Amino acid sequence: MKAYLKIISLILALLIVLSCFVACDNSDTQETVQESSEATTVDTSTEAKTELETTFFPDIKKNDYNDSFFITIHTDSNPIDFYWVEESSNDVLSQAIYNRQVKVKDYLGVEILATPVGNSSSYIEPFKTAVKNKDGSVDTLLTHVYHGIDGFVTENYLTDFKNIEGLNLNADYWNSSVMESISINDRMYLGFSDFNILYTHVVAFNKDMMAKYEDSMEESVYEMVENYHWTLDQMISIANMVYVDETSDGKTKDDTFGIVGLHDIAFCGFLHSSNINIIEINAAGDYELSVFNEVNKAKTTDVIEKIGNLVKSDCAWFWKMRSGNDVNFYAGKALLSLSPTNHLPGYLNYDINFGVLPYPMYEEAQKDVGYRSLQWGGYLCVPSYMRDPALIGDTLEMMTFYSAEVNNAFYNKLLGKQVADSPIDQKMLEIVWDGLCSDIAQTYYSSMTDTQILYVVPYLTFENSTQNIGSFIASKESTVNKKLKKLMTLASKLP
Repeated sequence: MKAYLKIISLILALLIVLSCFVACDNSDTQETVQESSEATTVDTSTEAKTELETTFFPDIKKNDYNDSFFITIHTDSNPIDFYWVEESSNDVLSQAIYNRQVKVKDYLGVEILATPVGNSSSYIEPFKTAVKNKDGSVDTLLTHVYHGIDGFVTENYLTDFKNIEGLNLNADYWNSSVMESISINDRMYLGFSDFNILYTHVVAFNKDMMAKYEDSMEESVYEMVENYHWTLDQMISIANMVYVDETSDGKTKDDTFGIVGLHDIAFCGFLHSSNINIIEINAAGDYELSVFNEVNKAKTTDVIEKIGNLVKSDCAWFWKMRSGNDVNFYAGKALLSLSPTNHLPGYLNYDINFGVLPYPMYEEAQKDVGYRSLQWGGYLCVPSYMRDPALIGDTLEMMTFYSAEVNNAFYNKLLGKQVADSPIDQKMLEIVWDGLCSDIAQTYYSSMTDTQILYVVPYLTFENSTQNIGSFIASKESTVNKKLKKLMTLASKLP
């Protein structure tokens, strides 16, 4: 799913086609397509089109549906201007999104129209009503990461992506590994692709501050990542290099710290980056709580103990759960920050030279698995009633295929001019993107909210937390497994 590779391939293919056009003096029909802010003339003769399609083009025939594609977007998890624009604002990202819409319309005769909804209650019942009434008002829904998904699946409101004609889920612009990991009874009810804009957490770092400590490090943090030496212990060790008591009155928010962040969803990802899933399929083929099974018990205990000790150390300032963080990384108050990717563009408004790293592995022996990042964006959902299955399948495929330019523009938006100045940061984001993962416990958390199981790391690592991991899991395990069994039983009865 590396957008830049697809863009390079596209450019090479277009150069080949254009050279053939010049050599043969082909006078067949041409069409003008908009690429960024410049118009490029592309040969659309049968010979040229065939070469493009056999090289990399989806197996979707050019069409003129003369119709619209209606997508509802939950904007709390998926900012609307990352997915759809009414018109270009002439910045790189909005232009790329607008180009995608134009390309889909030119190729399929389909206009993409988006309806933003601001909270979960704004889309759950309306979506169900639209499916019940078969009114065709929603062709695709882009959800919250877990709100409403349980009911959508068990009450038969969603179509299995494997049954949607026109989709090539094996193509690299679809993330089939994520889709498989959250499938139910081998059915992929939730889609994830290049269309889904990256929303996870990264370790941002202050490059100028890091430069002061490089002499004491055997390799740079970028080299640590590339050499698979970037581990939880390394991150904690680097964080502990910095604590400056600015006011000489002990640890306060006025000080400078080694690491800062929000003590909430940012902490959840440390389990997955350590290759620990909260829920997995057991030997009998049933989903069960796995975070504290015999395979994971020692590692989970160690991760939570290390994060708990980090929270309590002088070098760290993690603001309490579900509140804002008032130690500002962007103001130069920390070396490292556990940052949501959607916060990175905001850093560009301040005088800070920052870089990004993936969440660390648990240990170097995890090299074969690599870096894993728990995704917090929504999922593509297609209603069980489709007013025009061919239109929906074709549009989803082409909309996803044409997202390469959007992904590249998104990297630029996240990192600003730093992409040109330091392409290594773009490489780091690509490592994050390629390592995106999910978990049944997260995706279907709505049916398990009373167990707090998704937030096990935050709950057990408050500075004043006294609860033991073993007792916490023991008090939740039976309830979680019963709820999982009910979820799977209901799903198994679907037609």
